[in-house]
Amino acid sequence: MKCIDSHTHTYFRGSEDLELMSVSGVEGVVLCSYFPVQPTGASTVFDFFKFLAEEESARLASYGMDFRLAIGIHPKFIPKYELDLAIERILAIFDNDLANALGEVGLETGSNEEIDVLVKQLRIANEYDRPVIAYTPQKNKETIVEKLMQILKEECNEPYRVVVDHLTPPLVPKVRELGFNAGLTVQQGRLAPCDVKEVIESYGSEGIIVNSGLGYEQSDPLAVLRTAKYLDRSGIGGRDIQLVIYSNARSVFWF
Repeated sequence: MKCIDSHTHTYFRGSEDLELMSVSGVEGVVLCSYFPVQPTGASTVFDFFKFLAEEESARLASYGMDFRLAIGIHPKFIPKYELDLAIERILAIFDNDLANALGEVGLETGSNEEIDVLVKQLRIANEYDRPVIAYTPQKNKETIVEKLMQILKEECNEPYRVVVDHLTPPLVPKVRELGFNAGLTVQQGRLAPCDVKEVIESYGSEGIIVNSGLGYEQSDPLAVLRTAKYLDRSGIGGRDIQLVIYSNARSVFWF
């Protein structure tokens, strides 16, 4: 069985994890930009994006995994100074075709600054015709998702190319009704494979994308494949499994 892991931060993981993913059937990954510190200025953002586009992308390629690079300013990664210069870096990366998607971007607290940064980046995604990975927080999720949905509805020209990520099952229908894809992160502290089963049984498999959120927190490099095995053993049909672990992600990011 092959899969695509549509939300990873592989730069936090060692070579053993990448090798394991490669030999186990993880055909492709989406590499999302996020670092858990607030940068002082634009130079830190520049250096981080450069590292992802050059060093980490080459490392992934060396393991034979297809990948897509998503570049963006996470709401926890907004620089204290020189924000406009940092956003210009995103423009430069897309100008040079060094990234395939915008992400992860979104809201943490829903502050005016976060909204302003998000809107500016969504307009860049529209200009360059790039898919979007939209982050939702752990805390106050329902309220923030409501605010995020309004922004995405107003700003995104092609909702079928937006993944609203880290959702809980009750929020899936709200996201799908607006035409956005629903990202389900199988990770300790977020969702388990049984939650994915619940979503498929309640709302279907169209527009549902399972990912690991692989990063510096406790997470499983084979979470997507393990979820597929659980779904199979639980009686979920093969077509539905294929959609949520592979085909839906491919249609968004490998266009």
